Amino acid sequence: MEPDGETVLPIGLTMGGLFSRNGYRPMMALKRLQPEEFFANRGPVTILRERSALLETRPQDYVCEPQTQGDCAAVLQFAGSFSNVNQARTFRELGIAWEPDFVLLRREKSVEVIGGCVCFPTGWSLEEKHGHALSFAHAPVPGLNSQLGPSVERFFIHLKPEECYQRSNWSLTSSGQMNQRPQDNIPEIESNCDPTRTFLRVEWQALTGIDDTRVLFGIRIYHITLESVGRQREAAELLAENLQTMPEDMLRYKRLTRCRNRVVDLLK
Repeated sequence: MEPDGETVLPIGLTMGGLFSRNGYRPMMALKRLQPEEFFANRGPVTILRERSALLETRPQDYVCEPQTQGDCAAVLQFAGSFSNVNQARTFRELGIAWEPDFVLLRREKSVEVIGGCVCFPTGWSLEEKHGHALSFAHAPVPGLNSQLGPSVERFFIHLKPEECYQRSNWSLTSSGQMNQRPQDNIPEIESNCDPTRTFLRVEWQALTGIDDTRVLFGIRIYHITLESVGRQREAAELLAENLQTMPEDMLRYKRLTRCRNRVVDLLK
């Protein structure tokens, strides 16, 4: 699905706030959030249409059902507080009726991915993370476990039921396609990229404790053309600075080595 018109970020998520200041660095940057602001269905209707199409034709690519009915029931009850999902009995059915992508984690001796429905991932696959500890899920991201791993683990362990926090993550992409699994082979951004066809891909993330042992991780995706970013001077300057100071291993991970100089020039 290609983005239509100007993308508007949700209230409380500013474009300038996506980027670190004084150079690139990984950030948790957690802020409190009212869960209904994230988890309630609010449109556009095209989101549910695309989710339904993916989950009707290739559910195995996007859904990992939890092993116990109790885990499924806990998420269904949580989702039902914000949206009409009464007909859903599985994560696949919930993914058709509920807008955000979601990952269910269990926190006991460690934090483990135990299920979810992720239709619009950014370069990763839920199936590869399912059944593994959070540290395994984060391992491909250069420096994340070494720099933020202990803080992330403490946050998940101590998150109280009904507490909800938001954070954001960003990348750049050559495609407005919402689902960007590794298997979709999204082309790397070219060194002569067109700013009207190159997108800042924003992940708005929510993390909430739904009971003493379960944490739900929600994801919503937004695309903003590089041309639009360039019109917001603070955001453009911060993005350019982040790209200029990003370590080489992170540039390779984000697939930005080829296009970095071009994008920085476009933003200045």
